Amino acid sequence: MECRNVQEAILDSLEAAAPGGTLPEIDAHLAGCSACSAFAARQSALDIRLGSMLTPPELSPEFRKMLRKRIRRDAVQLWADSLPDKLHLLSCGLATVICAAVMPFPAAAVLGAGAAATLTTYLVLTAVRNLIESGDTGG
Repeated sequence: MECRNVQEAILDSLEAAAPGGTLPEIDAHLAGCSACSAFAARQSALDIRLGSMLTPPELSPEFRKMLRKRIRRDAVQLWADSLPDKLHLLSCGLATVICAAVMPFPAAAVLGAGAAATLTTYLVLTAVRNLIESGDTGG
């Protein structure tokens, strides 16, 4: 194996959450390459030092309860934010079905035109919404 590949594999093994052994090819390369062996030792020592410096924060007993409450509130807000899109699609679909039943054109043509109009208006509304939102956040 090339040194660069071995060093990438060493870094990947340090990122892995589950401790695992190295591949036999890597072990064989480390046994014969002092540069990669030193690299592995430095990276391992650095990983141990960083791991000891980064301690997880202590969470209050109320943290999970507050987090669940926040997630529920965000889910309701997300649903409310998507309501105009749902109403748009529903109203366009209903109008298309009514037109297909009433208009003197073939139903397939009306449904195709309705689908195209729905998609076009949805894309325009999305672009306008994004433009307005970017203006709100841009200052």
